Amino acid sequence: MFMKALTAAGLALSLAAIPAEEAQADAGDVVGGLIVGGLIGAAIANGNNGGNRPSNTGSYRPGIPASQMGRDTQTALNYFGFNAGSVDGQIGNGTRQAIERYQLTMGYPVNGREYATYQYDQLMQAYYWALNGGSAQTGLVGQPLLIAYRNAQQAPQQPQVVVVPAPTTTAPAPQVVATQPPATTVIVQPPAAAAPTGK
Repeated sequence: MFMKALTAAGLALSLAAIPAEEAQADAGDVVGGLIVGGLIGAAIANGNNGGNRPSNTGSYRPGIPASQMGRDTQTALNYFGFNAGSVDGQIGNGTRQAIERYQLTMGYPVNGREYATYQYDQLMQAYYWALNGGSAQTGLVGQPLLIAYRNAQQAPQQPQVVVVPAPTTTAPAPQVVATQPPATTVIVQPPAAAAPTGK
C-alpha cells in the first residue's frame, strides 16, 4: 500500500517537473500503447492480489470458513454489549471471550469452546424479541434487556382460563316409551266337584 502511494507521488512529481512538449501519434501508436498499458495494468493487479489470493485488508484466515451462525452470534453478542468484535462469522478468541461473558451472565456453564445449541437459541430468541419491540416495551438495552428476557421466560406462566359458552341449542328431551306388561295367562280352574249326597 505504501509502495503504491510512493509510486503515484513520484509519477505525479515527474510529470509536473518536466515541461510538456507537443506529441503526435498515429492510430498504430495508440493501439500499441493501449495493449502495453493493459498488460502493465494486469501485471500490477496480479502483483497486488498475489495471483488469486484475497487481499489482507480484512480479517481473512485461510482454512477457517465463516458461518452464518458465527455472524448471527457476533451480531447478537455485540447488541447485548458483550463485544465480540467485528462481525466476520469466524469464531476467534474475541468471540469466545464474549461467549464466556454471555454464559456467565445467563448462568450457563462457562466455556467459550462449548457453545451449546440451547445457548445459541436463547441468545437469538432474545435478540429477535429485542428488535421486535422488546426493548421498546421494557425501556431496557444491553445486558439488562437480555436478563429481562430470561426472567420473563423463566417466570411461571399463569394458567389461562377459557370460558366456554353454553350451547345455544338444547338437546331434545328423552322420549318415554311405555311398554306393555308381559301377557298374563289366566287359567281358570273348574270348581271342585261336589260330593254325591245320599238321599
